[in-house]
Amino acid sequence: MLLSVLVPSFTGSTEIDVPVPCTYDMDVTAGSYFHALQDGVVPLVFLFSGTIFGKGGAKGFSVSQVPWHQEANFRLPVKTWKELMDRYFPDTSWLRVRRDTLDALLKYNAVHALPGLDAVITSLLEQSSLKQGGEKTP
Repeated sequence: MLLSVLVPSFTGSTEIDVPVPCTYDMDVTAGSYFHALQDGVVPLVFLFSGTIFGKGGAKGFSVSQVPWHQEANFRLPVKTWKELMDRYFPDTSWLRVRRDTLDALLKYNAVHALPGLDAVITSLLEQSSLKQGGEKTP
């Protein structure tokens, strides 16, 4: 993931917050990986690069690059990620489908007047006898 942060002018040193988006998108490998974990920590590595503009030099300002090898490590507790997902996506998950699949689900929903796509999928699973991990429904 590429993320840009503009740091305002400072003298000496400074600390800034870098917002790191979290996703429940199961098509994103990290989201799928985090979801599969029960506990522990996820070791994260943040790589930095950029340009530093400063005062000084022959022309009154200087320009230098932040080397690509600059990094910070963080151990994200799995519990923290799960709590974050529960807060912003309570009792839900994310599912991507092809447009023609979505069109078919919406058509099925219109014909059967169900309250939403979750009910559509549940209905289809019940019809196929696959609900709850392969158990046959009566």
